[in-house]
Amino acid sequence: MSQFDIIFRGDIVFGHQLADVKLRLQQLFKSDAAKIDSLFTGRPVPLKRNLDEATANKYRDALLKAGAMVEVCPSDKSTANAPAKPTPAAARAEQAPVVQARKPEWTLAPVGADLLPERERPPQPAPVVVDVSGLSLRPADGNLVDAVEVQHELTATVVAPDLGLAAIGEDLISADEKLALPLVEIELEDWEIAEAGSDLLTEDERPLVVPAVVDVGDFGLAPVGSDLGQLKPDVKPVTPDISQIRLAD
Repeated sequence: MSQFDIIFRGDIVFGHQLADVKLRLQQLFKSDAAKIDSLFTGRPVPLKRNLDEATANKYRDALLKAGAMVEVCPSDKSTANAPAKPTPAAARAEQAPVVQARKPEWTLAPVGADLLPERERPPQPAPVVVDVSGLSLRPADGNLVDAVEVQHELTATVVAPDLGLAAIGEDLISADEKLALPLVEIELEDWEIAEAGSDLLTEDERPLVVPAVVDVGDFGLAPVGSDLGQLKPDVKPVTPDISQIRLAD
């Protein structure tokens, strides 16, 4: 009877978190975190050996459900049983000559010391000389500018000798300033009030309105729902794709 091994390379199923997968493997194998972490090295690790095919598939389904990507391999062809091939980096390390490492000559500088030696420091910029001979200090109180430097605003002089305040309700226009308006005389002797609803215009005052003659001999009333010849929109029929639709039994 063929026997199979469960091989794990440290890969997890897409959609699972690494921390969650490690926790499930601890619960599944009843092991501590250090042993579970040693499985995630990238190298093929046999989790179970020499299982029959049904038992191997059962273990694989349980590990896949936990989030661990495993494979079932025949025991005689399992990659975990093959001797490990040295990596190119390890081969170069074996061939490279051994060089004695030099002890670094590093020291800790005191607090506030300059970390650059004198020859590596940038040149100091030349000091800036500011001429302050024309500057002086004024007292804390008072104006900071001289009286001749103050700009005075020009005030407008308004002469109003004849202006006064009138009393409330008094006429603001004198008698000689008022305009005499002629009175319009209207004779109301021939006027009278018409009855409600009566015509206010006489027969000769009314405008002559000629009625328009409309020929309705060719007009008719169409039945309900008939086509009146209006413009119809060009609507293309939509043919849905129902090739993927099936009727359930």
